[in-house]
Amino acid sequence: MKISKKHEQKLTLVIMVLVMTFVVTFVGTAKNLGFKPDFILQWLKAWGFSYIIVLPVVMIIMSIIKKTVSKFVEK
Repeated sequence: MKISKKHEQKLTLVIMVLVMTFVVTFVGTAKNLGFKPDFILQWLKAWGFSYIIVLPVVMIIMSIIKKTVSKFVEK
């Protein structure tokens, strides 16, 4: 299955947020709770919650960051 070029950046952001929240919540849950019997459940809850929050935030700030950075890049 191929996606159009115009959706490439959005899909990249969705996947990047998925991977980053997955890793960060794993580390945070392991550090804060340790590997208790309910670790997986607690981690997946934290991951799901953070993904729902972080994805729209990244979608919004990414365009702001791109505009800001482009001001400093030679054309």
